[in-house]
Amino acid sequence: MKSEPAIPRTRVYLALILVFGLVLRFFDLVQASAIEMDGVAYARIADHFVHGAFGQALHDVFSPFYPVLIGIAYFLVPDLEVAGRCVSLLFGMLLICLCYAFFKRMLGEKKALYGAFFVAIHPYLVQYSALVLSESLATFLFVAAVFLFYKGWTEERGVPLAISGFLIALTYLTRPEYIVYYVPFALLLFARKRIMHTALFLSSPAVLAALYIGYLRLQTGLWIVSNKATSSPFVALTTGVTNIPAVAYHLCAALFPPFLLLLILGFRGIDRQYRNLLITLLVFHVLSLALVGHSTRRYSVEFVPLLLLFCAQGAAVAKDFLRRYRHGLFLSLALTLLLIAICLQPRTVALEQKRAAEKQAGLFMRDHAPGKTIAARLPLVSFYSKGRWVQIPDSDCLFRDCTTTGVFLQAERADYFVLDDKLQKVCPGLSACLTLFPIIADFKNRDGFVRIYRLTDSD
Repeated sequence: MKSEPAIPRTRVYLALILVFGLVLRFFDLVQASAIEMDGVAYARIADHFVHGAFGQALHDVFSPFYPVLIGIAYFLVPDLEVAGRCVSLLFGMLLICLCYAFFKRMLGEKKALYGAFFVAIHPYLVQYSALVLSESLATFLFVAAVFLFYKGWTEERGVPLAISGFLIALTYLTRPEYIVYYVPFALLLFARKRIMHTALFLSSPAVLAALYIGYLRLQTGLWIVSNKATSSPFVALTTGVTNIPAVAYHLCAALFPPFLLLLILGFRGIDRQYRNLLITLLVFHVLSLALVGHSTRRYSVEFVPLLLLFCAQGAAVAKDFLRRYRHGLFLSLALTLLLIAICLQPRTVALEQKRAAEKQAGLFMRDHAPGKTIAARLPLVSFYSKGRWVQIPDSDCLFRDCTTTGVFLQAERADYFVLDDKLQKVCPGLSACLTLFPIIADFKNRDGFVRIYRLTDSD
């Protein structure tokens, strides 16, 4: 009787990495206190898609592809917030598999496991795999596009280039700033006089991108790549130059400090063509973000998996160096555990407790007065109560006196008013104006309070 063939050790290690990565991401998912601010917009767009209001969905400032996937997931998970988190989780896990496959091609199985492990534990990749934000999806699409472009570029094959171009189009429909990467990709192909491949790379997504840009032209009367451009225009060239150091800093911060040393150790061990490709993309990334006028680590997270390839090579270099010493194996294990411990530290992207109070208030309103018009600084209460949000800006006090307060709320036909500690700090006299209205709920924690006033007797 023939015995069952043994499972290759590499597959066992990869499975363990995937399980560990899933546990980290699932822990962040269940610990999330409330939906993210941009997540509210994505969820509302997804709701429009689910109910067939396509025009209303496409009119929003956010790109449509991520909300479309949330809408699809909603049919399996009938909760928009949970559906959004599941979409992010799915693509966060697929990213580990994608990176392993490409790293294996570049570095071999052993180093590919190092790289997959880094992708699995990297704190920002873990965070965005649990949030209702488009970063997880955009990162997966962009990394896949870069890997396929590298394959088609170095092997002179047209099919990977065509697929890469299509994935860039999907990435653009996820986050509009990715459209700039058509320029460096096309320049790299054109520099080698590969005219047909350049045309193939650009033509595959041309129709999809042109349809969306054409729709925006009809809606806004402007030739723009996103509705965001109407609210976030490019800054002056001189201002963009001064923004470059900040963007470069956030790029390094996104990689996370412990991985910078490994990147330096492994930089020269990676194929020169890949290095040139990535440097070209990084230059365009820094310059384009500098012209937008603002940057955070969030806007550079898509480059993290591409840079972790160098870290995988650097880990192998460091391990070979430590092997020369008597306790090298012990040192390798200790450094690995230290890296895991650093990556598992509490993360700043996690929402504070006050957001949890906003969610509590929203769920309270959903049970007691769903679908009402709510005036508030943040959209969370109206989102969870499935109502209409009237935004109260917190940059300056909108209400100079009680008469102004009453006129505004009456004009907006607000049924409820949500007062929190930050809004009260900006408008210290607002509490006195609201004393005529009953308080129906008050949620407090160590970070502040959320108080709900009923403005009408329609209930």
